[in-house]
Amino acid sequence: METTIWRRYCFLREVVAGECPMLAQAPSPVMRPADSADYAVNSGGSRLSTSTVAMATANSSSAVRSACSSISAQPASSTDMPICFRKKQDIVKKRVIWGIEVAEELHWKGWELGKETTRNLVLKNLSLKIQKMTYRPPTTKFFFTVIPQPIFLSPGIALTLPIVFRPLEQKEYVDQVWFEKAEGMFCVGLRATLPCHELTCPPFLQLPMCAVGDMAEAWFCLDNVGDLPTFFAWEVPSPFQMLPTTGLLEPGLACRIKVTFQPLIATIHEVQATCWYGVGSRQKSIIQLQAVAKCAQLLVSIKRKRPEDQDAEGFQKVLHFGSVPLGCTAERQIKLHNPSVVNAPFKIEVSPDLLAKDQAFSCPTAHGIVPPGEKKCVSVFFHPKTLDTRTVDYFSIMPSGCGSQTQLKVVGFCRGPAVSLEYYCVNFGWVHLGERSSEQSLWIENKSDCTAHFQFAIDCQESVFSIRPAYGTLVGKARMTLHCAFQPTHPIICFRRVACLIHHQDPLFLDLIGTCHSDSTKPAILKPHHLAWYRTHLARGLTLYPPDILGAMLKEKKLQRDKDGALMIPMEDLGDMPAPRYPYIPPVTEYFFDGTRDMAIFPPPVSIEPVEVDFGACPGPEAPNPVPLCLRNHTKGKITVVWTRRSDCPFWVTPETCDVPPLKSTAMRLHFQPTYPNCLYAVELEGFAVYKVCGQGGVFRAWPGSQRTPSSRCQASPSLLGSTAAPTGLSPPRLTP
Repeated sequence: METTIWRRYCFLREVVAGECPMLAQAPSPVMRPADSADYAVNSGGSRLSTSTVAMATANSSSAVRSACSSISAQPASSTDMPICFRKKQDIVKKRVIWGIEVAEELHWKGWELGKETTRNLVLKNLSLKIQKMTYRPPTTKFFFTVIPQPIFLSPGIALTLPIVFRPLEQKEYVDQVWFEKAEGMFCVGLRATLPCHELTCPPFLQLPMCAVGDMAEAWFCLDNVGDLPTFFAWEVPSPFQMLPTTGLLEPGLACRIKVTFQPLIATIHEVQATCWYGVGSRQKSIIQLQAVAKCAQLLVSIKRKRPEDQDAEGFQKVLHFGSVPLGCTAERQIKLHNPSVVNAPFKIEVSPDLLAKDQAFSCPTAHGIVPPGEKKCVSVFFHPKTLDTRTVDYFSIMPSGCGSQTQLKVVGFCRGPAVSLEYYCVNFGWVHLGERSSEQSLWIENKSDCTAHFQFAIDCQESVFSIRPAYGTLVGKARMTLHCAFQPTHPIICFRRVACLIHHQDPLFLDLIGTCHSDSTKPAILKPHHLAWYRTHLARGLTLYPPDILGAMLKEKKLQRDKDGALMIPMEDLGDMPAPRYPYIPPVTEYFFDGTRDMAIFPPPVSIEPVEVDFGACPGPEAPNPVPLCLRNHTKGKITVVWTRRSDCPFWVTPETCDVPPLKSTAMRLHFQPTYPNCLYAVELEGFAVYKVCGQGGVFRAWPGSQRTPSSRCQASPSLLGSTAAPTGLSPPRLTP
């Protein structure tokens, strides 16, 4: 027994004297207080084995001897991933007693039965004089140290006193080491505990103030200060939530816990959250959670108010966009002001009555948050899709929680282009056969902000009239000059009413009139007032009668002239009925019901069938068979039909000139001769029809008229006489061996 004690005594003296070279050279981990919140990251490179270092500082004397010969640098594994963790630290609380700095307690963890574990008790002299003291060893047989001797400590010098712990049972051990100085006595506690589960968290957490319906969040750390891996589960009442709610925490590690707060009522919320852990989840850690919920306020106002807007408090808000051009987008803004001390979340919803594709109003900001005391501008857009329509819609601005919603009424009107002509009749006077009139110009103007696309329904290459340009684009507030010319091919009077088609606007109509004279034939010169008479006669049903019959009825006083010079039935025959006048006809109605189809506003004087001809694919080189045309005269007078033909036009009608008796029809032939292979041909042929009346000197006297058919559809003006056809043809390529 004495031999064993003597060996232990010699070993402890070597430890105190620093004679173990391994303990003098082995690097030790940096120890810092826990409140410094240091984290370490496992990274590549050379490192000491943590388990080995821990064993070298915590095992018995035999383990220390083995550590002195076994510690070595180990390369990191290639599979190591950077993991953030808190260093496990054994914090030793120290105190200063009469100038001596010493630990309050030595604590043993992770010990095993039958194995000895040594902890060092350090005494340091912080005073400026030599300190003299004695000590008494522990009273129990489980803790022991070197044989007590007087201790002399010079200023700034530290003494290490090893304490050996040898457990014999699985239980907790407690003892003390007493030190005696001239000033008095003090002790250092010795305690050895069993491995246990222990999780710690802050006792109290105050969350930020939050609006009802909003969410606030905060974080805290849950630390595993025990010795065992510990599973935990949170139990927290509403409206608080913990994330993660469950988990497994390794010894010495900390887990960040997120606390969310989503209140439904405005009040002070104070609850107790419990973290259950340990064997059977019978241990617990408690944290007190507190948060304040308030009702958010949201004030809605209109930014840059207009006179027609309504922005009074307590009433429905009305936001007017005014007139917006079709295809354009207008933007207006509303202001959301949050006068409260919490965030004000909000949602903006459009009325669900309309389909999404029919909604002309939109608000990209479907939801958002207005910070306390601040303002937020929200844009509302108006993109009209229907011309000349007043659009009304409603938006609901709803703050979260208990705040009252605000309804916003939005109103907008869609306007299209406003295209007009400088004048609507171009009179070329008379032109000698074979000559071309001087060009007459007029402008076409778009008074709107909306872009306008226009096209005149005329084939200028196949007509005696030409308009240049025949189509184009007018930007907002723009004007373009049109150039019109007249080059007749026969000595007749010519009149054509040309429609100007405008995208998103009713068509406009331009009257083109001219007279052609030859050396032998000089018809009466057509003037604009003749057109006014013709339209009045059309409304009174007199256009179906030739001029000779009308002249005879005028002489017999069956007709008389009104104040404008037009013919009318005598007043005594009309009774109380006024003489009919030419009515206003909507432009779209006039364009589609022009007499070339089954429906017409006035009976057409002349008709032709078919109005569209498709020759299809022509094999060539032989010309395809002609297509028969039927021209009907619905008037009570003989008419003469004259076709306009360009010399190099692949389509033509035979005979080029013919007479048609009253209420009769005549047959014509439409020819097609392609000039180039593998081409698509499409033209509009133009013809004029006039009454053939033989007067003195053999001069023709006739009412003007014309009828035209675009290549895509048949359309005739009720004020026109004559006929055109719209043939198309295709010549395939010639194949040669």
